[in-house]
Amino acid sequence: MAILQQFGLLLWKNYLQQKRQILVTLVEILLPLLFSCILIVLRQKVSFKDYPNATIYESYSVETLPRDWRNLQLTYVPGNSSVVRQVAEDVQRSLFLSSVRGFETEEQFENFVRNDPQSRNVLAAVVFEHHFTHDDEPLPQQVSYHLRFTFSPRNAPISEKSELNPNNDLDWHTHSLFPLFQLPGPREKKLSIGIALIGDSKVVMLDEPTSGMDPSARRATWDLLQGEKRGRTILLTTHFMDEADLLGDRIAIMAGGELQCCGSPLFLKNKYGAGYHMVIVKDALCNVSEITRLVHMYVPNATLESSAGAELSYILPKESTSRFELLFAELEMNREELGIASYGASVTTMEEVFLRVGKLVDSSLDIQAIQLPALQYQHERRSHDWTMDDASSISGLTDVTDFTDSGTLISEDCSNIKLNTGVRLHLQQFYAMFLKRALYSWRNWKVMVAQFLVPLVFTVVALFVARTLPSHNDAPKLSLGLSRYGPTRVPVSLQSGAGPLASAWASAYGSQLSAQLAFVLPIDYTDYILTQADEEGGSFNEHCVVGAVFRGSSNHFAEATAYFNNEGYHTPATALMLVDNALFKLIAGPNASIQAANYPMPRNLSECAQNQLSESKTGFAIAINLMYGMASLSSTFALLLVTESSIKSKHVQQVSGVYLANFWFSALLWDLVNFLLPCLLMLVVFQAFGISAFLEDNHLIDVLLLLLLYGWAVVPLMYLLSFLFSTAATAYTRLTIFNMISGTATFLAVTILTIPELDLQHMSHLLDKVFLIFPNYCLGMSFSQFYQNYEYISFCTSSFMTEIICKQYNITYQQNYFSMSEPGVGRFLVAFSVQGVVFIILLFVIELQCIHTLWRLLTSLFRRSKKVALLPEDRDVADERKRVLECQPIVESMVGSPLILQELSKVYSSGESLLAVDRLSLAVGKGECFGLLGFNGAGKTTTFKMLTGDESVTSGDAFIDGYSIRRDIKKVQQRIGYCPQFDAVLDHMTGRETLSMYARLRGIPEKYVSGCVENVLRSLLLEPHADKLVRSYSGGNKRKLSAGMALIGGPPVIFLDEPSTGMDPVARRLLWDAVTRTRESGKAIIITSHSMEECEALCTRLAVMVNGQFKCLGSPQHLKSKFGSGYTLLAKVHVEAELEDSDLLLFKDFIESTFPGQSLLKDEHQGMVHYHLTDKTLTWAQVFGTLEAAKEKYHIEDYCVSQISLEQVFLSFAQFQHCTQSERN
Repeated sequence: MAILQQFGLLLWKNYLQQKRQILVTLVEILLPLLFSCILIVLRQKVSFKDYPNATIYESYSVETLPRDWRNLQLTYVPGNSSVVRQVAEDVQRSLFLSSVRGFETEEQFENFVRNDPQSRNVLAAVVFEHHFTHDDEPLPQQVSYHLRFTFSPRNAPISEKSELNPNNDLDWHTHSLFPLFQLPGPREKKLSIGIALIGDSKVVMLDEPTSGMDPSARRATWDLLQGEKRGRTILLTTHFMDEADLLGDRIAIMAGGELQCCGSPLFLKNKYGAGYHMVIVKDALCNVSEITRLVHMYVPNATLESSAGAELSYILPKESTSRFELLFAELEMNREELGIASYGASVTTMEEVFLRVGKLVDSSLDIQAIQLPALQYQHERRSHDWTMDDASSISGLTDVTDFTDSGTLISEDCSNIKLNTGVRLHLQQFYAMFLKRALYSWRNWKVMVAQFLVPLVFTVVALFVARTLPSHNDAPKLSLGLSRYGPTRVPVSLQSGAGPLASAWASAYGSQLSAQLAFVLPIDYTDYILTQADEEGGSFNEHCVVGAVFRGSSNHFAEATAYFNNEGYHTPATALMLVDNALFKLIAGPNASIQAANYPMPRNLSECAQNQLSESKTGFAIAINLMYGMASLSSTFALLLVTESSIKSKHVQQVSGVYLANFWFSALLWDLVNFLLPCLLMLVVFQAFGISAFLEDNHLIDVLLLLLLYGWAVVPLMYLLSFLFSTAATAYTRLTIFNMISGTATFLAVTILTIPELDLQHMSHLLDKVFLIFPNYCLGMSFSQFYQNYEYISFCTSSFMTEIICKQYNITYQQNYFSMSEPGVGRFLVAFSVQGVVFIILLFVIELQCIHTLWRLLTSLFRRSKKVALLPEDRDVADERKRVLECQPIVESMVGSPLILQELSKVYSSGESLLAVDRLSLAVGKGECFGLLGFNGAGKTTTFKMLTGDESVTSGDAFIDGYSIRRDIKKVQQRIGYCPQFDAVLDHMTGRETLSMYARLRGIPEKYVSGCVENVLRSLLLEPHADKLVRSYSGGNKRKLSAGMALIGGPPVIFLDEPSTGMDPVARRLLWDAVTRTRESGKAIIITSHSMEECEALCTRLAVMVNGQFKCLGSPQHLKSKFGSGYTLLAKVHVEAELEDSDLLLFKDFIESTFPGQSLLKDEHQGMVHYHLTDKTLTWAQVFGTLEAAKEKYHIEDYCVSQISLEQVFLSFAQFQHCTQSERN
């Protein structure tokens, strides 16, 4: 009880101290209640309505879409534009007349589903290309939440449908208790797919569901969709043609907003495909003309696709499959005589079908230019791979110089140009970086306006407030009267028996007053006053200020007594003046009057000195408000830096060769120029307000110098602090708060401690020296003391006596405003100068990783070397390691192999040590494209980060063009191009401006920059978007731009991290051709990709990474021959309703009896069967002969046979990913 009483007393005390009014309290209580009532009313009034025609597309039309999307099918709608695909999905949704409805309770929703006939429309679920999930909710809550939108019309309660898949198809079980933000990107995509599938939705729409997944995760998703499609209609969009080929029962291809074709994969391949591609690997004594004659003898319509290096490629028409058995048998019989090392065949891909359909729609697309060169380079690459696998020389260390000159590099003209070096390169890079900052400011003009206005507004407020504050001047005269006291009541008493003179005097007294007169009864005046005061209380005391009593019975004698209320300071003089003024009017006439005034004595010099010493309000107000304005202004200088760091654009610029000095000093110069403009406007404000302290004796120049030196100090400080943030909005907010605290709080602390009454001047001087490290404190104190010094000079030099008084009160001033002694501002100028230099030095110390290098050296002295248990290595990997360790890396990387890795390792030691990259040894030669494959988390991106300088190396080393990444990382970065996994492009620049910037960073002479940029834009099909801002680019166009940034200028080594993610097939082929031509110009390219087709098309060699190690290494054909086995068979059997699939069953029995124990049925639907034939001894002739013999008997409409794919080889290593990691841990 005592505690409650004390609490109540404290509340009451606070209430009294704040002098709160009842009205304010009521407003604070009632406003929240009022807004709550408004929200309740709105909630009741808002109704849910259907808007079936709300979506309107003016630029696109979708025609001839079939309305009978059959059930139990997966239908794909590939297309070049995500907009077109989205339109198709909108139309598909409208065909089912789906609507959005709201329900207050689950019971209402269940009743609607069970009883309302319109409930048949609430059956669709959608997964978008970009996942829409709640990052702060665990998975079970999200699944339960989304079930409300996919509830199917069954009698089971909703709770029964919220169970997770017991088969763990989406691998939820390890993350079901953790918020979603802990999951990597592919798992978020899996969750979105699961949310679309759960709840037994009859119609499911998936927009690029597997984008960003590795092949293993993509394959698991495919299996899930195949298992979940029964009883559903699934509509998918994708850029992966192999995905459409595998999953799609029917495939619809859109172009130009119209549906161009629709059918099964076999139907489309048969209608639009070129047939089979037969690839023959030649021996040294291969007879090409004889092989061609033999092929034409059995397949007259066959065409020679390419003959390059050790490989031949022929196109065999689909119509001639009946003759393939004889052809392949002949090749097998005469293999040695013809000089054939090996041969294989692959069927037309869906990507070729897509390109040919696109050609039919858009005749401007040169499909031969897009498709055939890529295939030709692929075959040349395969032949080169084969020779490299069989060569006795070191694989990857050979100087490959015999490249064909056909075709031009996307910037081949630029690759032969002599690049700028020395001073010219520095000037060109400085110009590129300066132009980047200028474009950012120009395109973000709102930020520019804020930069100008915020300091100006605060300065104007400061000056306005300073003008309105009272100052210590001599007090003016005060005219006496009752008007200053408001409504008053003047009691006047005329004693009984008074003569004519006293009566006239009293009348004159009353005539001069507008106040209420009270003529009292003939009683004692004092008793009257006491009685009225007792009756009226405080009101009488407030309104009764003066009074008078008149007496005198004679005609020649009268007297008056003036009464006054002593609570008023001037009431005695006022009471006397009223009585004298009445007497004067009585004598001189009614127009006569006396005006009395109080004129205080002027302050003496001592008082003036004390006032001057105690405060300087104008300087204080200017300093405080100026610091607030500059706090906001200086924070904007970190916005672009934080954005560049968060999207890795800064790292890509450094990898592209920009020197740190050019990067930072160009930013500093632009920001100082930007900072100069508001400073000049503030000088105009000072001039407009007539601030004499800043105007006299050319002090505006001094003020400008103070502001510029503050900018010199605070801008590098903002650069330093930008490393602490990952988002621009957070950086701006927190840096503004930091600037306010480091300026205002320190300034107030020192200013308050200087008050003489506190006797803490020694503490004030100490803190003043400590706070000199903060630019904002120096700014506030310099302006305050500059103004104070001016006032001291003005007062102390006004006369001889004031100078004596100033000495008496220890008022010091400095004729030289830049004096080092107080109140001079010289020490602040020095502090600004030193701060700028120190902050810039610290900036370069951080950028050069000096502290990290020193720490690594110190820890290496005490680190114990751990014995690593060497796991069994593949022979090719071991041979590569041996060859690399035996060579001279510096010499070899300068001569034949631009990239050499020697035992490269990376260990993350936060918490439990994680070995991310484990002793990689590799050499990549000139003109080689090396593929780095692996599952998510295998270490590919970490390897790229180490090679580009984004991550430190734990052990081992790598050499690029003769320079070590551990000792000469800056020289290494000037010799590489880098396309990161995520787009590192700046939204405020156009595509042309972006490529021009990177061309200048590479050192391409200015007269060639525009030509090189145009070449890149044309080769990547970016010309229509060249002058658009990057923020308007689609994901595919951003990837093309990122690839162009890496390829422009022709650096010796190029790193491409999943460069074609999100691109449509046409754009992907264009990129492949660009990469191929770059490789053929002698550049070394290292690429990571989740597309096995891309790896086969581009890579001369590749390696599969598992848990940071190479598990296999070699050319694509070598890996397929070594780790792959068998063939893939797809057959379409004609099924008639009355036969009830009898032919299909007989054909399946035939396959299983013909290939006993060697045929695995992978899929079966609607007469289509997919088999994997695992017998390694089978020949192409045997397979085609068997199928041709069965074609008529089992009514086979179509079939295709292809070799095992590289993806299946890749997936064979999936079982080692987690197993090996757990063993190491």
